[in-house]
Amino acid sequence: MRVRSQSLILIAGIAAMPLLVIAVVLTVARINFLSREAERFSQMKTGGEDAAVEVARIFEGKPDKFRFAIAGPDGRVVHSSIPEFPLGSDLAKGLLEAAAAPPGDRFLTFGFMPPLPEGYRAVTSVPREIFLPSRAAIATFVSILAATILFAAAMSIAIVRSIASSILALEEATRRVAAGELDLPIEAAGASEFASLARSLNSLRAQIKEDQARRARLIMGISHDLKTPLALIKGYAEALDGELGGAGSEAGAYLEVIQSKADQLEGMIDELLDFERVDTGEWRDSLSELELGTFLRAFVKRVEADAALLGRRARGAVDLPEGLRVRMDGRLVTRALENLAFNALRYTHEGGSVEIAARREGAAILVTVADDGMGIAEADLPHVFEPFYRGTSSRREQGMGLGLSIVKTVVESHGWGISVQSWRGNGSVFTITIPAKDS
Repeated sequence: MRVRSQSLILIAGIAAMPLLVIAVVLTVARINFLSREAERFSQMKTGGEDAAVEVARIFEGKPDKFRFAIAGPDGRVVHSSIPEFPLGSDLAKGLLEAAAAPPGDRFLTFGFMPPLPEGYRAVTSVPREIFLPSRAAIATFVSILAATILFAAAMSIAIVRSIASSILALEEATRRVAAGELDLPIEAAGASEFASLARSLNSLRAQIKEDQARRARLIMGISHDLKTPLALIKGYAEALDGELGGAGSEAGAYLEVIQSKADQLEGMIDELLDFERVDTGEWRDSLSELELGTFLRAFVKRVEADAALLGRRARGAVDLPEGLRVRMDGRLVTRALENLAFNALRYTHEGGSVEIAARREGAAILVTVADDGMGIAEADLPHVFEPFYRGTSSRREQGMGLGLSIVKTVVESHGWGISVQSWRGNGSVFTITIPAKDS
């Protein structure tokens, strides 16, 4: 349940409590009053005496503020202290007229009656304040209740605003941490509990930052250390290839395999380094605004040339207005698009086609990379952007399974979004969604 809903329930409960207390007090007072008067009436005896004597005794013993109108067996009033029921009048008719009249300071009740002679009927007139509080008391109660409700509402609103602002601040801070922004400290105003939670989140943020830095140092150190012996292996392989006179011999074939695997290993190390650089987020300090249409058209031309070398077709459909600028790291975005385009070319059969398109749709710019290749298995679709995941169709391919993970990291680090659709045997479509600024 939301804090605001809980606050409304609190206000309603505070407002209802005085009403319930007053209702209980009035009910208990009325019960006590009625039982006390009923006890006085019960002391009167009937039977054996003349009816007129019994009625006279009732009038003598009635409470001061009580009035009675008593009718005989014929329905006519024989004794009355109520002006609306004069002697000799019809009791039933008087009751009907009294019911139709506007309410006054007294009202009629049949709630309790003295013991009457057989065949006699009576109606009692009592002051309204006996059962209901006075207008002054009601006004005082309403004023106190209104003040209580206003105080409870003001306090609840203040508490809710304080809690809500602290929660929103913490939510925003945790969202930044989840997005990889680990440099900004987490702050939360309000109650000490929120300050304590902010300190705990700051400790977590600092720990995550330290772990990332430690991991980055380890991976980059190992990668750089591997590059030195790898460069030597490649150099010696090239030297041996020159000594043996190039390709054609069995040893030359082996050296060619060594060179190919060394190149593959070098590419994997470079991919790992790129992934770590993107994941640390240090590149965000060098963002610049680039004209997206020009940027994408230049990229399409390079892909068209690569596709022709591989026996595929590539075409662009960049439909963006001139002057549409987007803040980004051009080198990293190029690397992400190259990963998408290279995957599309690699998994498209010879003679197949790849299309790179861009268009504005509402408040977003959609950049798509589509192919008509083999598609992605349904079981692989939920995992294609996971680091080191390699789908069923890529088990024999080179690489570490970081290409699409780098794409996703680059895209989301820019505040963009990426999605994929694929149909087995009918190709795939990767869509990058870029929020568009109103020009």
